[in-house]
Amino acid sequence: MNRIYDFSYLGLTGAVSTTATGSSTVTVSQTTSITNNFAAIQFGSGFVNASCTACVMDSNGTRASIGCCGTFNMSNNLGFLLENTGNINLSLNYTCSSSCTAATFIGGTNPAFQIRATTNFNSAQSGEVGTLDTSASCGGGTTNGLLNLSTYTAVTAAGDFICGNSTTYPFGFTNTLDAIVIDLNVSIPENAPIGGGQLAAFTFNAHATG
Repeated sequence: MNRIYDFSYLGLTGAVSTTATGSSTVTVSQTTSITNNFAAIQFGSGFVNASCTACVMDSNGTRASIGCCGTFNMSNNLGFLLENTGNINLSLNYTCSSSCTAATFIGGTNPAFQIRATTNFNSAQSGEVGTLDTSASCGGGTTNGLLNLSTYTAVTAAGDFICGNSTTYPFGFTNTLDAIVIDLNVSIPENAPIGGGQLAAFTFNAHATG
């Protein structure tokens, strides 16, 4: 005898389904960082040759008075190489301590101690942390007036802005346009005082919006 059983009244259903959730978070932090990839400009010790009234030297290798500079270091061809190694646009300035005027750094009659900034796209100085710049840093350099000190200016203790100012931050962090070269020029007169070496200590300060 066949029997048919009906279990529908028990309320049984098919396969059970379920879900689970997950999440991922990431926060990119602001990093304000500059790197000086060439830290010491050394003009050395020497004298002005008797046939000359001054010895003029430039850290970029330019010699305005060849044959006048005695035993001074004439091999300089590199300036301070400043690179934005953070992840935010900056402004950049300098200050100086110790012997920061021509009179104290050199002395004599009509000495000169000057500073100038150029983009590394123009200077092409090796040594960047990243690749060599292929475009002008500082918002295009002197094209839009954001690069200051583009001509030689007397060094002062108070310093000046190099790129941008207290409200403008054009010194970018993009690897192809993130470096500036700071060169120094000195003019040593024939009657500069003889004595111990003088030091000018430069501090480069980066400023960001946040």
